[in-house]
Amino acid sequence: MKRTYPLVILLALGVQAQDIVDIAPFWRAIDSVSLGNTINDLYTDLTLPDTIKIGGETFPVTWVSSDTLFLRHDGHINGRFVGENKEVTLTATVHDNLNQKKQDVANKVSIHGFEPYSNYLFAYFPANNDENIYYAISNDGYNFTAMNNGKRVVAADTVSIKKGLRDPHVLRAPDGWFYMVNTDMKSAEGWSSNRGMVLMKSRDLIHWKHATVHFPDKYKGKKFANVTRVWAPETIWDDSYENKDGSKGRPLVYYSLLTDDGTIPYDQVFFNYANEDFTDLEGDPIHFFDRGKSTIDMDIVYNPVDKYYHAFYKNEGDGGICKVKAQSLTSANGTKAPNWSKQSKALQQTTEAVEGAGVFKLINQNSWVLMYDCYMNGHYQFTSSADLETFKFVQDTKTSGAFTPRHGTILPITAQETAALMKAFPTSNFEAKVINLPDSIGVCDGKKVVGPCSATKIIPYVKVGEASWNETTDLKVAKGATVQLGPHPWDGKIWSWEGPGGFKSTTRENTLKNVDGTKSGYYTVTYTNETGCKSIAKIKIVVDDPDHPYVEPPPVSISDRGMREIHKDLRLKHAPVYFDLLGNRLKDKPRNGMYVVK
Repeated sequence: MKRTYPLVILLALGVQAQDIVDIAPFWRAIDSVSLGNTINDLYTDLTLPDTIKIGGETFPVTWVSSDTLFLRHDGHINGRFVGENKEVTLTATVHDNLNQKKQDVANKVSIHGFEPYSNYLFAYFPANNDENIYYAISNDGYNFTAMNNGKRVVAADTVSIKKGLRDPHVLRAPDGWFYMVNTDMKSAEGWSSNRGMVLMKSRDLIHWKHATVHFPDKYKGKKFANVTRVWAPETIWDDSYENKDGSKGRPLVYYSLLTDDGTIPYDQVFFNYANEDFTDLEGDPIHFFDRGKSTIDMDIVYNPVDKYYHAFYKNEGDGGICKVKAQSLTSANGTKAPNWSKQSKALQQTTEAVEGAGVFKLINQNSWVLMYDCYMNGHYQFTSSADLETFKFVQDTKTSGAFTPRHGTILPITAQETAALMKAFPTSNFEAKVINLPDSIGVCDGKKVVGPCSATKIIPYVKVGEASWNETTDLKVAKGATVQLGPHPWDGKIWSWEGPGGFKSTTRENTLKNVDGTKSGYYTVTYTNETGCKSIAKIKIVVDDPDHPYVEPPPVSISDRGMREIHKDLRLKHAPVYFDLLGNRLKDKPRNGMYVVK
């Protein structure tokens, strides 16, 4: 887009030297208006520049959103759909005041939909001598509590041919179903003893319909009848698959295969599409991926930010977790594998032996988690990444007692699903966090639009001396008492306190020792949840101290500074943006003259 011409050409065209203006910086400024690929799936507000500096020149930039219900002109996210993205055009106009020129640059911004989930469900099998399906639940995706009082939730001997279920993978699909696939195997018979998989589907994660796929029977007379391993099947929704009724979308099932006839000499990844009712696989297995050596435990996720499918797998025999990526799930209308990228380096953040990689995204956060089973050392390791390329260690989660997961899946679930699961599978010593939908701010295309995030309710727990914890916001205590403040959510990380006598703290739990009347008053706690939303609670403590009697502060009036600040914030939030007739953004409303309001 650069508009520069050699001086000799300009002079030949009759342009005088004194009239020659280098306009290249203007076009370079236009070329530099880039918001990066985060706008493909936007979670947080954008920071938009008012000017762009190229060399020694400064070019004003103005921004206009096509739909301020979702995205304001200043890049602030105003609203979201629930469960789906909304595309908005954010247009940058670069101005060249010298030549009174301007150029528009349109950016397609996809506002990430609010995810209506509160908790995380972990489906797994616990041991080689207990190959059944178990559940655990979590508020943060890292620390889990076994459900059903540590008992199985799906009995293998009721659904599988081999009377063993391993490696459960659960998919929440756009058609309203949950799809689970499992290795149909009993390890006591040997590592090359399984011949198929178990397909299951459910509406509620509690009641499952099931079917088995036994390769020796299904593929009789073909090489796939000679399988010795059909390991770790998983599903991913392929929204490009066209069904017979013209609708699109079908679960694609992928897994590792090994045969004893030499046709598949080491574990390679194959795929099929499931049939319409998820009771069988369609057609013959199609080769999906091959690193040249045994490859197992593949787990595929799609990242809308970079628009790639990322496939993680274990390098069987060599150790470690690597990945490849592709821009599509399949090629040639679903009959061939995609063009996979070069294999990544090892991604695990440990030198321990690992397997069973699983990848999931944290609720309403642009943060991915890669977990894997450190099966020789009694723990799962969790790592995080913003881009699925670089991972950092988060924590080792010990596996012991009722919680001993082996190769499973973690998926976000709603508060309603959590409540139903805890009713069906009693779970002690777990307090489920509830993330409510943000308030509605309007309607678009007949669908509700909600605020950008939802605050987490603070439960104000207080403890006096050796007494039990009590949920209250109004407490009276004797002089000399010890008071503990311990609000929930207990796993919350970002807390801020202010109180009498200059009290400040950034920890959730605080202890006030030997209190007297100077400690009486309101203790205000602010909790910032994972999505950046703040919630506030006030706990009133009155100490019975005749030397320092408590005096209730006067009510806050509309004229107080705090209220003025609130009103100022509200005005700024909804303040109009002014432009002159040339499109230049003005700092404030002009006193006179013509202007445009956005």
